[in-house]
Amino acid sequence: MPIACVVLDLDGTLTDVSREAPAFAAAFPRLLADLLGKDLSRAWAEEERRVVALSPELAWIVEGHAVSPADADPYILASCTAQLLFDRLLVLGRDPALRSEITTAIFRRAYRETRAAFRPEAERVLLALLARDLPIHVITNAEADVAVAKLATLAPEVHRRVQVRGDARKFLVCPPARADERWGRVPAERHVPGLSRPLLLGRGRYHDALTTLWAETGARPETTLVCGDIFELDLALPAELGAHVHLMRRERTHPYELEAIGALGARGGVSEDLTALLDRLG
Repeated sequence: MPIACVVLDLDGTLTDVSREAPAFAAAFPRLLADLLGKDLSRAWAEEERRVVALSPELAWIVEGHAVSPADADPYILASCTAQLLFDRLLVLGRDPALRSEITTAIFRRAYRETRAAFRPEAERVLLALLARDLPIHVITNAEADVAVAKLATLAPEVHRRVQVRGDARKFLVCPPARADERWGRVPAERHVPGLSRPLLLGRGRYHDALTTLWAETGARPETTLVCGDIFELDLALPAELGAHVHLMRRERTHPYELEAIGALGARGGVSEDLTALLDRLG
């Protein structure tokens, strides 16, 4: 069955986080230190090392749910380091919702320090996909205006024709706004080799974004290729729904992610370069 729609993540998939994230990584602890009125340099470095050492069993916790490896990318790493620091300093411990809101506010402020740093092949691959007259959608956790501004630095055709759905909240484990038959078949969790904690599949907001896209384009999961760099956030739910998925390797892609992709057979793929998407489309 031919691919009729391509869905892409933004950060770490189309962009090169090794070049893009340093400004964010510097801003986040600086903003947090200013908020708490403390010098956090030593404590931040220590807790950051703990996050890296304990991941992927240590997870990014959102509203009580383990939603991705704690070191999945520099953005998640900073949020998880902040969570450990709050515990260490005994601050914001009585109200998890307030802790989450404050972390999110700091995250969004720090994220605006980033500047577009796309993978060298990103523009060429996007133009090649558009030349096939395929609907191309970017579904990202980033705020839509920030994502659109990043894409605007590429070719005008990319900015004009690639559709952006921001604030997707792929990390939220919650019911969708519109439950359907597909959602009813998605299990709450799935265990994969190499990871003791389960993958939580009930990402309702992400499901809403995907089903809206399918309704607008006429595509189906079986005719959709989804590309992302974090299996749990970007690919686990689409794969469960029947989509083809492609994992972009990170600096620290974990073995269980590769095993999960391998278990999908022809529906799964992995690469270090976006041009592999063109190879998959033939």
